[in-house]
Amino acid sequence: MRFNSIVLTVLLCLVLTNTAEARRKKRRKRYSGPPPTHPVLLWSRTLSESTDSDDRRVAAFKLSQYSLPIFQQSVVETLIKCMKDKDLQIKVLCTKALARASTARHAEQVRKVLLDQYQIDSAVRSTVVRVFVARKDESPAVHDTLLDSLRQPTATDDALALLGYFDEFGSGTTKYVDTLVELFHKNPDAKVQRAVVKAIGSRAKGQDAALELLSQCSTAKDTPLVLTCLSGMQLQGRKDPRVWVAVERTVESADVDVLEATLDVINSLPETTNAKISARLIEILDSYDDPDIQEKAVLALGICGDRTEAVVKALQTLFEYDETDESTRIASALTLGKQASAFPDKARELLSACASTGKTAAIKTACQLGLRELEERRKAQAAEAGSHPGSAAVPAATQSAAVAH
Repeated sequence: MRFNSIVLTVLLCLVLTNTAEARRKKRRKRYSGPPPTHPVLLWSRTLSESTDSDDRRVAAFKLSQYSLPIFQQSVVETLIKCMKDKDLQIKVLCTKALARASTARHAEQVRKVLLDQYQIDSAVRSTVVRVFVARKDESPAVHDTLLDSLRQPTATDDALALLGYFDEFGSGTTKYVDTLVELFHKNPDAKVQRAVVKAIGSRAKGQDAALELLSQCSTAKDTPLVLTCLSGMQLQGRKDPRVWVAVERTVESADVDVLEATLDVINSLPETTNAKISARLIEILDSYDDPDIQEKAVLALGICGDRTEAVVKALQTLFEYDETDESTRIASALTLGKQASAFPDKARELLSACASTGKTAAIKTACQLGLRELEERRKAQAAEAGSHPGSAAVPAATQSAAVAH
């Protein structure tokens, strides 16, 4: 009994000793100095109080690179004040840092000082515009001020910054389109013209002036500009006949990038028979081995093919060729269903065979869909011929030419 009491006493002493030691270590680790200061407050204090230019530049740089919201009122006031600093580098960095002043109570104040600085200080204009982009500020006050400035003589860098803003937040109104079209014709700089077309293509609302510019600039010698124009037409002009006029020109291009972009535009348009483009697409299938171009050209025939024997024969040849890529063969099966209604026998035979014996499930499905489309179009064509006696006697090529552009 006495032995047990001794053991218990020893264990209790050990526990108490360890607990006391842990408490001593915890007290030694506890910070007893002044409360820590947020780094943005330290940088702000350096900016406002230091007389050392290098230290102030470093502080301004750190604030400009800070990735979290700046919510401290004193820091925002320091940044606003140093936007007028004599040192250009500090002024630019402080302006950039205001992109992170993102609490609601600062929004109107920051917008006002940025607009004021934009109006009076040409050295920071492009920086101010990029801050508006970073702040996602699409308020009418900002949008209209920046749009009006595009009507004035503007340095290239400033114009590009403005157009970057409008590509994101352009209103797409008639005034917006007219202003950008005017800039395109006044400023021959290739970068500016590309940026104008990009901003019109992404934000316009199908205005006549926008479509006219996109159609005209597709004939430019600058390939990047042509590609941007084609992209804009794909977004803006799906129902405008000027798009077909433009792609009739660009589909003749020997530039692979322009050709591929043109095929993308055609494949975004509603079905419209076009004998000229149809003939060119057959040439492309004969001339290019690139699977992407072949597939897009085949799909384009489904949009604008003139349903002639030449079109059907080209599709059948491509479908039967052993080296044809699977994606192109699938596209050929689908397009045959749309284009072979006037010459259905061979197409029906091909599609029926592959619908049951195709090498892959995708090919079988494409052939089944193509066959169904072919039969539906045949029935529709027969019904139309019955309701208009004499029209069946008109050759398919003649009918296609009559509706072609």
